[in-house]
Amino acid sequence: MHTQSCSSKSQSSTDNRDRRGERRRKVDLLVNRFLNGYPYLCRATNISRTGIRVVPLGEPAATTRFMGLQFQLPGSEEIVTASGEAVFASGSRGPVGFASPACPGFAEQIGRFVAGRHD
Repeated sequence: MHTQSCSSKSQSSTDNRDRRGERRRKVDLLVNRFLNGYPYLCRATNISRTGIRVVPLGEPAATTRFMGLQFQLPGSEEIVTASGEAVFASGSRGPVGFASPACPGFAEQIGRFVAGRHD
């Protein structure tokens, strides 16, 4: 599994990029986050080709590093399934930064969505 490391480079808050250099898009999506084999509902607040920021809605306190996600992008009928790891967490019930593995299909699909193309 490959994840990008965080860098301390400063980015303009208006260029819609995160500190790792990937373009992000704000979203409000419901996401199933799988922890230890059980699905828990979360809300995604932004997404990029390499990851998603999710906010737990009603799950037990978790410190699980590896997890799966399942969600549907707006305007698509396809269910996106990804596995990866938490790269940051704000406490045991706070927002979680999820990094996806180097998966070309996932990255391409999310990349088109972030760029505003739904082809």
